[in-house]
Amino acid sequence: MQDTQDDAPFGLGNDRRRFVRVQDALGLHVQRLVELPAAGQPFSEVERSQVRKRDKYSIPGYAEVRRDFPQVAQYITDLEERIRELLLDGEPVPAKPTHKVSLSAGGVRFSAKQLFVPGEVVSMTLTLFPSGKRIGSDAIIIAANEADEVMHEDDPTYHSEFIRISDGDRAVIEEQVKRLLSKRTLLEE
Repeated sequence: MQDTQDDAPFGLGNDRRRFVRVQDALGLHVQRLVELPAAGQPFSEVERSQVRKRDKYSIPGYAEVRRDFPQVAQYITDLEERIRELLLDGEPVPAKPTHKVSLSAGGVRFSAKQLFVPGEVVSMTLTLFPSGKRIGSDAIIIAANEADEVMHEDDPTYHSEFIRISDGDRAVIEEQVKRLLSKRTLLEE
């Protein structure tokens, strides 16, 4: 869901001009890439624009297997969820939100005890509520500053922009934003 204000060229930190942003409460797990396996690879602008998590439905036969074999499809879904849990050090899906954030399809503003540096690339897992859907992404920390809407105790706040996210995951975030905006519209009326 894109905003109509495209008066600035897209670049680092300009996601707020491209995407509508809402306040939300969700499960958030942020981890430095250097703490993950296969870390230590240099990060460059060229890689950032070319590397994307593959949308599973672009794999030939994936949709047909999900349609024709629902038990196999459920097994695949369960297996993918277990893999995500293992990547989160065995953490199960949170039952309730852990962070108050400012969310858009372009990135997240959040507060965390960890110290991050602008320009640092992190791995993020978001759990949306009430659906329980999980989103996996890599993001770059754009800024570290005080943002009242996401502040938690004395924890630093960060503005991050997604750099590797599947089209399907971005669409799930856009639907979450639309849902929250429609609730806000109903409350204003």
